[in-house]
Amino acid sequence: MRPVTVKQIDSILPFLERIEGTEFTGGTWHKAPGMMSWFSEDKVVREFRRVLYANGWITPVEFRWTEWQHVASAYVASPDKVESADAVTIKKLFTTHVRKDRFCEGHLASTFEDGHIAALLRRLKDIRKTMPDTLDIEP
Repeated sequence: MRPVTVKQIDSILPFLERIEGTEFTGGTWHKAPGMMSWFSEDKVVREFRRVLYANGWITPVEFRWTEWQHVASAYVASPDKVESADAVTIKKLFTTHVRKDRFCEGHLASTFEDGHIAALLRRLKDIRKTMPDTLDIEP
């Protein structure tokens, strides 16, 4: 898996301010008589997903995220594990959560609501502090 770049981290760090310190709601479930329920994501969740894809965070081809779900679950269950995660692990977590949302509607929004996405962004903020402020050159 390719390493994470400064540009990638900088592309998503602004979302931390948007979700931290608020009672963020990732979206709303809707039910109507005679219809199946459906989920509508908050604008921030939709935008976050778009920015992840646009900046190379979502890489389902680079690793088998379905076989990695048990590892992702461990990071969600033990938030202290996030504090030592490296940027590539966070990339895998983002990929797993976004791809899983395609099969389990509302999954990504729930990771916002339970604080997992904020924890990942805080960890990336710490990692970013150790990186030089130079332009990345893609290999």
